Formats: sequence, structure tokens, C-alpha cells
Amino acid sequence: MAPATTSAPRLTLDGALTAATAARLHAESIGADVVIHVCDPAGDPLVVFRMDGSPKFSVVVAAKKAWTAAAAGVPTRAIASDFVPEPALLFGVAANVDELIPVGGGVPVVVDGAIAGAVGVSGATEEQDHEIAVAAAESVGS
Repeated sequence: MAPATTSAPRLTLDGALTAATAARLHAESIGADVVIHVCDPAGDPLVVFRMDGSPKFSVVVAAKKAWTAAAAGVPTRAIASDFVPEPALLFGVAANVDELIPVGGGVPVVVDGAIAGAVGVSGATEEQDHEIAVAAAESVGS
């Protein structure tokens, strides 16, 4: 009989703060003002940093990037390319899942092969957002 429960790694508040701080330091090193959103595996927020000078709308975008990376288990920039052969599928899913955003800047935090949380970054270029999110995720896991 299969087990009735699982034990999976999950970001703690301290882990989320470590990730957000790593993201902030990386963003500062490249001169980017961004919003950093770190969530648990369910996509619920743990930490949000809004750097001075970051666009206000980036608060919402960073949250959606983190949620998408946690839900999909892959970086958000990979989602659009995965759906390119079937653009109708991408638009159908995006139109019906309010939190989904298939734009670079969301990265899952993977620990021991499991999604422990995710990081979403918004406010710089798509490539910079992704780079900053990777720095955050690597500071605590993947």
C-alpha cells in the first residue's frame, strides 16, 4: 500500500529571507530596481521586497511569476517556449488561470528534487529578472 502522506521540503521564512536578500544583492550589483516575491510551494507569499525605484505594477507581476514557477515547477521563461507549438493552448490556459504569467523572471526553488517554493522578480529586463531569480533560488536550493 502506498503511503498516505509525504514529507517534502518547504521554504521557511528564514530561507525566503535568504533568497530575497540574495536577489536584492544581485539586482543591486547589476543596477536593477525590482520587486522580489518569494512564495511557498502552494504559491502563497513568504517575503516581498520592493526596491526603491521599482515599478508599482511589478508587485503584481512578481507575485504571478513566483506562483507560476511554483505551480509549473519550471522557470517561467520556459513556459511560453513549451507552448509555442500549440499557441491556442497557451492562450487558453493563460485566459483561464489568472495567476499564470509565461514571462521570464520566475524560478522554482528545488530541494532534493521537490519544489520547496519559488521566486518571482519583476522590474528589469526579462533576462535580468530571470538572472536575479536564479541567484535567489540558488542561494537556498536549486
